[in-house]
Amino acid sequence: DMKIERSNLSWLTGAFLLLFMAQASFSQSLTSGSANITEQTAYPTFTPNDPIYYFCGNQGDQNGSLTASTASASVTFTWEKWNSVTRSFDFLATENGTSSIRNNLGDGCYRVTFTEGSNNYQFRAWVFNSWIEPVAQIANSDCNTFTLNGTATSAAYTYSDLTSGQPVALNSSLRYFWFEGTSPLGTVPNFNVSPPPSKNSSYKVEVTDRSGCMKSAEVIYQSIVPKAQFSWTANQKTDAQYAYPEAPAEIQFNDESENGDRDKYEWFIYKEKTAIEAESSGGAEVDSIRDVLYDTNPIYIYENSGKYKVKLVVAKESPGFVCRDTFYLADYIVVDTSLVKVAPVFTPNGDGINDQLIVKTRSLKSLDFQVFNRWGNLVHQFRRNDYVPEDAELAAWDGKVRGKLVSAGVYYWVVDAQGRDGERRRKKGFVQVIW
Repeated sequence: DMKIERSNLSWLTGAFLLLFMAQASFSQSLTSGSANITEQTAYPTFTPNDPIYYFCGNQGDQNGSLTASTASASVTFTWEKWNSVTRSFDFLATENGTSSIRNNLGDGCYRVTFTEGSNNYQFRAWVFNSWIEPVAQIANSDCNTFTLNGTATSAAYTYSDLTSGQPVALNSSLRYFWFEGTSPLGTVPNFNVSPPPSKNSSYKVEVTDRSGCMKSAEVIYQSIVPKAQFSWTANQKTDAQYAYPEAPAEIQFNDESENGDRDKYEWFIYKEKTAIEAESSGGAEVDSIRDVLYDTNPIYIYENSGKYKVKLVVAKESPGFVCRDTFYLADYIVVDTSLVKVAPVFTPNGDGINDQLIVKTRSLKSLDFQVFNRWGNLVHQFRRNDYVPEDAELAAWDGKVRGKLVSAGVYYWVVDAQGRDGERRRKKGFVQVIW
């Protein structure tokens, strides 16, 4: 029985000592509150592995910081740094207390020994000061593309096996992220932009490494390419009843291009659609261009009805390059077909409402308008070749003959017009004059 009791006592004593050592170990620590990221070594021989702390900054900075602390009573902290040449730790400093902080640490492995009475506890950690110096450049710039070139130099991370001294080099694992403004573009060092923008643009590359540290660089692309674009408006009174302008239609082209040289504009005015189709019906090649204009904001008059395409070519000249861009209208410029209409009644009583017999016209080349009384006598006539929309007011009859109002009643009118769409418009009818 006594042997059993002694054996149990020895076992309990050993367990108590192990528990005491474990509790003591847990009450001491070596940490860093300012490290950007932490990972573990993978020593080839030495055990156990140690933590690696990374600190972001600029090249030459020593931002490393380690904190040794204990939850027990005051201890003596002894700081040392690994010497890769002698493969031993060199003394740095000692300090008494419950915590000890070392700042402004350079790269390397640090060891701190906690001395509490006859008990010593040791901790180690590697410190690396991270830095990245990125460069952003423009290369291979032409009319169709350019390349964003990102390069970077960065800190090297190498630790040593504490037994064999064998160096272990860590890959920096540089990663590149390109942005235009806040819009992400790509994640490769060299990114091709195609097509190039027509405006000077700022690009940024962000570079990170295995430590999670990030630095950025920017580059400005000086655009050498234009962007052609335009809109158009008709310089004539609008009528809500009709969707298209009438002929002759004076069209104002409005330049909305970017980065083009003002003396390098070419406006290609195409022939009318059906005319092009007729010319090419036999399969022969045809010249579909009617005119070429060179002003920045030209005016062009379409004399006849039809559908017309327009193309704008804008150029930008730079040393070694002349870049061009082309813009087509999404649809045709449509010039309305011809039309003649005469109202069935009018009241020339001077009240300002329906006082004239208006001839409603669209896209006419000539107009002959005559009004007769019941006895066949001509009471009004308007005749005009090279008719234009403004002539409609002149063609109107005010209900007077030689300055005097005619009698109320029914009158007869005749219209003979030639449309700018090639159609001859002949009409006749009656109109009632009411007082």
